[in-house]
Amino acid sequence: MAQRKSPPYPNAPLVLTVLEIRYPELSDGIGRSAQHQMREALRKELPLVENVTEEQLELSIGAPLPAAVQRRTFPRFVTRDRTTAMVVKEEALVLETTSYGGWEESFRPLVALVVSAFAQATPPDGVLRVGLRYIDEIRVPGIDAVAGDWREYIDEHLLAAADPGFIPASLKPTVWQGLVQYRTASDSTLTVRYGPQDGHAVNPRGSTRRRNAPPPGPYFLLDSDSAWQASTDVPEFDVDHVLEICDSLHEPTREFFRIAVTDKLRDEIFSQDKGKSS
Repeated sequence: MAQRKSPPYPNAPLVLTVLEIRYPELSDGIGRSAQHQMREALRKELPLVENVTEEQLELSIGAPLPAAVQRRTFPRFVTRDRTTAMVVKEEALVLETTSYGGWEESFRPLVALVVSAFAQATPPDGVLRVGLRYIDEIRVPGIDAVAGDWREYIDEHLLAAADPGFIPASLKPTVWQGLVQYRTASDSTLTVRYGPQDGHAVNPRGSTRRRNAPPPGPYFLLDSDSAWQASTDVPEFDVDHVLEICDSLHEPTREFFRIAVTDKLRDEIFSQDKGKSS
């Protein structure tokens, strides 16, 4: 599939990109040998390795005993500036970054690298689901209230819930969020959450660091989750096939972002140097 390059916005609103690949649970988990092999393959791009612990409650229906807590530890491969990280779990690989440099330019090559390293170190029995998620916090200087006037910056079709021509004057929108799911292929969907919010969509103090996070305040959320799911047959975990799926998932997210924002927003906000924007 031929990929069209995205414009290199110096003040892009994207705050987090997440790729999740789910597969049948690895029967032996992530062994030391596999971790070492992946560490060597990723040493240049993700040089730091640490362990993360996940807790799960095990509830027994009707049992008088308290719930048991199961703790699982996974390797996390991280860049030195901690803006990009990958966690390998028994049932999923998760790659996320707050420093997105473009699909073709940086993120897809990193996806290809980590998927190849994973497949060589501990190949799973198949691929069950692939999800590609983009979270944008669109902030506009001068809009200092959540229910501000977003009409010149966001396409009017996404603002119907606050349209004064539609909503009675007695109803004052404060915070709202829309949700829509599109079928993009027989086995793929695009789920989009959108609307004016306050604060942050992505915690600036999260484990994956956000550079120069703005202070909390009004923003317009665009949260696009493009996903493929195996239907009846579970295909083999083939690197080229996984990358083809990722390419097909990226396209609808790019297209929805293109139609959701206006030229005024691109020209006056996204194309502005970060040092000159609030």
